[in-house]
Amino acid sequence: MEAYDEKQATDEAWKFLRSNSTATLRFGEHLQDVSYVICNDGFMVIPVMVAMLQPHDMVMYVPEYVDDCMEMHISLEQLSEDGEDGVRADRWQMYHGEPPDVRWAKVEIDAARFHEKFIDGEGLCRVNEFAELEASLCKQFNSSTAKLAKACLHVANVEVESPLLVGVDPLGLDIRARFGIVRLEPKVPFENAQHVESFISRRA
Repeated sequence: MEAYDEKQATDEAWKFLRSNSTATLRFGEHLQDVSYVICNDGFMVIPVMVAMLQPHDMVMYVPEYVDDCMEMHISLEQLSEDGEDGVRADRWQMYHGEPPDVRWAKVEIDAARFHEKFIDGEGLCRVNEFAELEASLCKQFNSSTAKLAKACLHVANVEVESPLLVGVDPLGLDIRARFGIVRLEPKVPFENAQHVESFISRRA
């Protein structure tokens, strides 16, 4: 029997969570599809209905409620659009556009199950090491999106009109398209801004 490697299991779960942006949320007897964003401090944010903020046993299925999805037991903390939390709401809208609900919540992951392995929730909240580089890289490539469109085609085999780079982290790039988020991932993690630039340029 293969030995359980907790770090490897957590790393794989984190990469899967980071590579998606949609989920199905179960609260009480209800199921609701949601889109999420991972902020640079590692916390997930979603727009929510009032009913979701009531005490419930809550489970989030990523990317949706299907076989082989990631199952996360979570709790929600309501956020305000004002002050520091406004940055979180702005990031969600940068990724997904107008929210379907007017309230916001931070998702706190208590525990998860992925590929039949149990993961401690703390390992699924990681600071983005590229947080300080993200804005400049997005500005650089969004000034001329032809390279992004070619990278989407070559890496993800997806044609994207007017792509917009909205997120950069060591594990990949988040590109907003009209139909959702396209995730482009390198074979090995990026180490610096030059690696990101090379990754896009070589696929353009």
